[in-house]
Amino acid sequence: MTASKTAPITGVTNNGKKQQIENLKNMVFPEMLFNQLNSDALKQDNHLKVALESLYSGIELLKLIKYRVEKLKTNKELFPKDEHTMLREVDNELKNISNTLSSSYNSSEHQLSDALTSALLIGYHAGAHDMRVNLEKHAERGFQKGVLDTQAGGIKTAAKTDSLKSLILEMANYLDSVGDYGKLSKKILAQAIHPLIYDFYIKNKELECFHIFKRCEDTEAYIKNHLHKPKLISEKGKAYPIKLSQLLKKKYNTAEIRNKLK
Repeated sequence: MTASKTAPITGVTNNGKKQQIENLKNMVFPEMLFNQLNSDALKQDNHLKVALESLYSGIELLKLIKYRVEKLKTNKELFPKDEHTMLREVDNELKNISNTLSSSYNSSEHQLSDALTSALLIGYHAGAHDMRVNLEKHAERGFQKGVLDTQAGGIKTAAKTDSLKSLILEMANYLDSVGDYGKLSKKILAQAIHPLIYDFYIKNKELECFHIFKRCEDTEAYIKNHLHKPKLISEKGKAYPIKLSQLLKKKYNTAEIRNKLK
């Protein structure tokens, strides 16, 4: 087995590189990834290479795994109490193979079979542990980019329409309290509010709060979706949206609407 070559990482900050070095220290076999990181802190004797090139490589490999796992057991995050993690499974199998090698068997074939089983499980769980440690930074980065950054972007975009939604609710509350002009509903309120908002939008499309209208064909439906159920209880028939629009025009002139949407 030839020694792994080290290569510098491009496009990685110093802090990112330090974090990767710390991640490698939490692996059972950091030597397996030496080709990915050029680190003076990890340029040590390649114990894995020494073990594999020894006469009794299998025994030396088990000794190395046992030594590494004992060191990692001090990390409570990697080795939580009473929890079956991949690293704990490696530790359990190391104990099993130790018992197997020191126990008396009816046949050497049976003993060898048990030893091979434990050795394979040790490799399986150790490899799974190292893979998780190596990929953890990518998972965190993906979560940051795909969830946290996306949420932050969505919140920022949604905030642009806050003034518009606030004005829609204010107009609806005004109509709900100005007097009894008939039974109200979200649909009737939207029909009354829509002409004022839409007329202003046509002449002021550059306002940031109207970016949503560029993707929304039915602006009246948008208004309706941001209304609450009216509180007014009326014994009269349905209110007329045209009459309600006239009331709003007296209350909210162009200058008033601009002031609230700026």
